[in-house]
Amino acid sequence: MRKAEKLAIKASKAYRKHNKFLQRYYELVLRTIFACDYSGKVNFDPTAQLVHNGLGVVFHPKTVVGPNCKIYQNVTLGGNGKLIDGKKVNSGGPTLEKNVAVFSGACVLGPITIGHDSIIGANAVVTHDVPPNSLVSGNPAIVKERKFDYDFS
Repeated sequence: MRKAEKLAIKASKAYRKHNKFLQRYYELVLRTIFACDYSGKVNFDPTAQLVHNGLGVVFHPKTVVGPNCKIYQNVTLGGNGKLIDGKKVNSGGPTLEKNVAVFSGACVLGPITIGHDSIIGANAVVTHDVPPNSLVSGNPAIVKERKFDYDFS
């Protein structure tokens, strides 16, 4: 387990225990050392990996990161922030089910679900749900069936 992953898990545990001081401390350490914008509100599974120590990764507070996910550098897991008639709609963060790999520079935006065993390619911009066992690439994202094996461990 990498240092950033340990800090992220500690921040989430502090949030669940209502210890705002420790939560904020771990968030600030992640931000200062790893340039990782992390909120203790993120539901981060202990088996998930922040490859390259989460360098430049941004998490929406309502993001869910499932078991055995890999998140590479400069990834945004954020909200889409839509305002319609002055009301915020579609607020929330993405949910990554088990065994999802999100490669460098990808943006996964809004309250969407990325199905298990899926791969989000580098610099992809994903704004819609992705079915399980998919390969996603491009801007806007194009979803294809994943026809090869990938080692998620």
